[in-house]
Amino acid sequence: MVDTDQNPESTEPASQQVETVGKKKRSPIERTIVWGLISVALIVVLLEANARYGYSNTLESLQSRLSQADNNKGQELNLNEAKGLIKGFPYGDERLTNNGKQLQYRWFSVFRSFAIQLSTGVDDVVLSLETDVEPFSEKQTDPVAQKPFVQRQVLPEKGLSQEYENIPVLADSQFDSHAFGLNGNLAEEIIRQAVYISGRDELQLVTRDASLRGEVRLIENPDTFPVKLRSRIAYSGKVDIELERPFKDKPTAFWESETIELTRESPLESLVVKMEALSRTGFVDFMKAAGYTGKAPEWKANSTIPEKTLQQLNEWNLISQYTVIQDMHAAIREEGETPERLSVLIRAYANLGSLTEIYWSTAHKVFKARALLYAERLNFRTNASAWALAHRAYARALTGLHGTALTDIEAIRSAVNVSNANQQAPPEWTGLIEAYCAYQPEVLESAVKMDESKPLALYLRMLQADPKGDEKQMLAHTEELLKRDPQCCRAMDRLCEVNALGIQRMVTEERLDQLWQPLYQNLQNANLSHSEKVIVQSMMSSSGSLLGEEQARIKIIATLKSSPSTDFEPSKTTLGQLLQEVTFLHVHRKLQVYAGSLAMNADEMIQRYLPLVQGHPYESYIAAYTSDQMEARAAYKKLLDSYNPRELEIISTPLVANCYYKFNPESYNRLCFELDKNIDYIYHDLQLQVRWLTSLNTPNDDERLASAARTLMRVSPHMPETVALNLKINKEYAKEHAAELQDKYDKNALVLTALANYYYAEKNDTKTEEILKLRIALAPDSKSYTFLANLYYDRGETEKWKPTIEKALALPSYGLEIPRIHYQLANYHMQKGEWEEAKPHAVQAAASYSGWGLSCAASCYEGLGDLEQSEAFVKACSRRYESSVTDWYFWCVRNNTGDLESARRLAEQHLLANTENSNLTQRMQLGVYQIIQGSNSQAFDTFLSAFKKFNNSYCGLHAALLADDLERYDQRDEILSQVAEQFSNYFGEADLANNFQRILKDPDSVSWNPILFQSEVAQLTKGNPTNFYYFVGKFLEQRKKAGLSEYYLRLAATSPMTVKYNCALASHHLYSQNKQTGTRTKTEFDAPYSPAIELVHQAMKQKEREKPDEAIKSLDEALKLKPDLVIALINKALLHESQRNYPAAIADYKKAIEIEPDYWLPFNNLAFLLAGCEQDEIRDGAQALEYAQQSFDLLPTKYWVSYAALAASYAETGQFEEAANMQREASNHAPESQKVEANRRLSLFRAGTPYRRTPEKD
Repeated sequence: MVDTDQNPESTEPASQQVETVGKKKRSPIERTIVWGLISVALIVVLLEANARYGYSNTLESLQSRLSQADNNKGQELNLNEAKGLIKGFPYGDERLTNNGKQLQYRWFSVFRSFAIQLSTGVDDVVLSLETDVEPFSEKQTDPVAQKPFVQRQVLPEKGLSQEYENIPVLADSQFDSHAFGLNGNLAEEIIRQAVYISGRDELQLVTRDASLRGEVRLIENPDTFPVKLRSRIAYSGKVDIELERPFKDKPTAFWESETIELTRESPLESLVVKMEALSRTGFVDFMKAAGYTGKAPEWKANSTIPEKTLQQLNEWNLISQYTVIQDMHAAIREEGETPERLSVLIRAYANLGSLTEIYWSTAHKVFKARALLYAERLNFRTNASAWALAHRAYARALTGLHGTALTDIEAIRSAVNVSNANQQAPPEWTGLIEAYCAYQPEVLESAVKMDESKPLALYLRMLQADPKGDEKQMLAHTEELLKRDPQCCRAMDRLCEVNALGIQRMVTEERLDQLWQPLYQNLQNANLSHSEKVIVQSMMSSSGSLLGEEQARIKIIATLKSSPSTDFEPSKTTLGQLLQEVTFLHVHRKLQVYAGSLAMNADEMIQRYLPLVQGHPYESYIAAYTSDQMEARAAYKKLLDSYNPRELEIISTPLVANCYYKFNPESYNRLCFELDKNIDYIYHDLQLQVRWLTSLNTPNDDERLASAARTLMRVSPHMPETVALNLKINKEYAKEHAAELQDKYDKNALVLTALANYYYAEKNDTKTEEILKLRIALAPDSKSYTFLANLYYDRGETEKWKPTIEKALALPSYGLEIPRIHYQLANYHMQKGEWEEAKPHAVQAAASYSGWGLSCAASCYEGLGDLEQSEAFVKACSRRYESSVTDWYFWCVRNNTGDLESARRLAEQHLLANTENSNLTQRMQLGVYQIIQGSNSQAFDTFLSAFKKFNNSYCGLHAALLADDLERYDQRDEILSQVAEQFSNYFGEADLANNFQRILKDPDSVSWNPILFQSEVAQLTKGNPTNFYYFVGKFLEQRKKAGLSEYYLRLAATSPMTVKYNCALASHHLYSQNKQTGTRTKTEFDAPYSPAIELVHQAMKQKEREKPDEAIKSLDEALKLKPDLVIALINKALLHESQRNYPAAIADYKKAIEIEPDYWLPFNNLAFLLAGCEQDEIRDGAQALEYAQQSFDLLPTKYWVSYAALAASYAETGQFEEAANMQREASNHAPESQKVEANRRLSLFRAGTPYRRTPEKD
């Protein structure tokens, strides 16, 4: 198994908080060069500072001022005022546009472009603000007078055939939105679809929509041209729309709207209202002026809906809903528009939008936009009747606007004269919509038992079920829907969302293929011609085998997509495209499980499936699943050259994620940006965005996650995922609502888990245990049992861990859950050296054939001494999983046995396949491989490039030691200094690099302190001591310290953390010197110190759980075992500080200094305490300065906390100029998380005020 964290991510250092450059004597020429470079660097820094300061402050000022205008807190921002907000010294440029001016400001920067563009109207009011814009071209845009018809000199190269002369088509849309919540595809489609409705429902014309893939085909040498739409939405929510249709033989038809203002409370819903009104007025005027002819259908007070249509409306499959839509449009065209027909149209479009939102296209937003617009049309036609409001609530609910759907339902309750003879009462299903949006699962459960409400209740209940938190409930609800509607692609795909790999395999290998025969059967009831039905029937009879069915599917889809008919709205072409979208989704799901989860070679499968997705915009994504890395890269290049960024929906995050390692990070970042732009503030998009950001799990995405949580609370306040996310993100929300949420969501596993996590984070172990037991009683799963077991372990109740986690073994297993439990139990016993007890669990874990299971068994048998069986497991793992392909080779090296040559060939084939685009793990593996092969120079290049690219200290230390071996001493020293500068991210490695630098300053007297090293190792996380032992062993070997070197190398070689590459390197190094490695140890730490270090770790857990007294007791026990373990004294002092027992803290720090006078950390901590303590009797500025200076002098490369300690000490002695200078250095080098506090202290010192600690913060 690959260890992706060879690089030590250490635990927090026992200090308040990296860097400077080590000094060396230089010649006069060198000093001249250095000062010259420094001067250049200073100029670059000043330019960069001006660019960043000017750009960021200007942007902040302009955004703030625009926001005030948007919120009616100030007047509109005019151009003169905007110019006054420009900061720094930017270059300015200006040009005229058709409607006003555009101004650009550019701040010169060496590294990137800082640019802002302001667009104004003719009255010089700022309409929009853009960033990262391209410079103006030389050609200026002259002002053009606004008039209804404008002659366009240049016609589009492509257009439409003559048959489209009277068929409205929008093929070219420009959408520019800067308004909050109106950037996505749904906002654009609301405008587009309103234009279509003006032609379809006001002129009774058939329309063709370019947003529906394949429905519009542009040709060269056209007879006629489609409509162009340009729409802009400003920050303020002001909307401007332009429409035009060019002609060959007459002036271009042109229309523009008056500026439309949207409400800020519900901008998307407000956009629907405004666009629906235009669909009956201004857009119709344009359609007529653009040459489209027709008349509005007759409005009738009522009509009867055929029973067949009502039955199809309750069938949850896309073909039935599609047929209903076609039938209703035909009925309205032929017999007139009625409330009943509009209501069916609303529900069918909303249903279709919900059913298709799992497809990798924008089609679902087209259907949702139409549902919302028709709902608003019905609302207008019936004077906001309760009937209309209920249908608008229906459309909003299935679109994902649950909050405003509930607003409509509340309005229905408040309505008067509901019994008016001219108005219909709300439909019976209104209560189901409320139950879905307000999360009332008991109402849906009751409705499922009633025939009339069952179809809708089944579907809404399925949507509400949680595929991750409560698989059993979700499976039951989904299967009940599938029993009634076996063609429901949405329900079938829902089964793929579970965690259980066994269910995923069953669905992708069997169930997805079983969906197609019922779909073909239903096509017989669709609006197909006789010849098309004959083709479907003949294909059904020839699709007995799986391959036969796939060939039949290709033929049926091709038949539909090539249908020339313009009789129906929407077209049969779109129906064919939707069936291919289903096919693409199924192929993706199959490959995701087979090649992704199972890590199987899918090359043959890909060749079989490519014909099914031929012509799909993302067919190259399917091709990129190939095992050939170069072919995968070529497939992604083809995809990136051809895809439409506006069609990139949030559902397609797997395509984006794979781009990172199959192509390159730059393209991945571009796709992420485009993906983000297309997100709408509707539940489905936000839900997928949250899952995507959570899977990334990077600090940079925390604010985006918090923003999504806030937006979800507005859009869908009652949905369990909204509640769970806000419990995680919003501490105030959690604190205020936790108790009531426990009552309302006591039957929801997702929310209960979120509550347990909240109480755990709040250190409320009692409440955490209570919630976990409720969660297990509701829906027992392995994760909850593991959570509870670990809670006991962290509380010191270690005897409860094993019995608790073993209870999970009694659960039914749908995939890897039970093997995971066996894996944990095997590791539990292996860590204690109980190999025989671990063996049955390891074998059970390996039976899953997962990578971690096979590796677990390999480790267990290695510990048992059965190397033959151990090799069999690791060999199987390397051959099966690409991420573990080098494990077999490193196993052979580590154990000095096995089929080394075969393992080497397999590893080499993988490592040398694509070195240019390898990720961090692959670079590490390659470097280790090169060291073992004796290619130290190549290994140095590999590790150095990885260090520079990924800022990875593990690679940096390897590069430094290799430079040492290669006698490249200047490079060695430079790299060690750079590693030490990474204190903020890798404090353990920084300290090790500083230790090496200190020894190298006096190479004739190598003084290594093995006792102090125990305290440094004790601060590292699991696995990192193994790495450090190797690094120290190699370093001391070069310093001719053979005894110590061999001792540390043997610790690394016999470590139980065999997954660490340095374990293999240490073993290989000893074997190369004809030395034995020794027996595998039970613990990673040096045996004499291991019990004491374990007590230190236990104390840190107790401290984390806010149990300081227990933590101090554990540290005292550690000190009884090893009085010279100074890290125990330092941590004990910190605990005393947290309890404001400052005399005890000072005593512990001084004792630590007495034991280890060369360790910088106790000096630094004591200096902070004496300089900044809030108690006057504790502070002693002179002593603080002395300790701070000693800490500072002990470090060749200074840390930012060293500067900070000196700054606080200077300030306490009244030397504020020196304090400010030192604090400036601290601020410059501080990590982002500490910048605010560091700058605050700098302001204090500049103002002549000393620093005072607050125990709650420090």
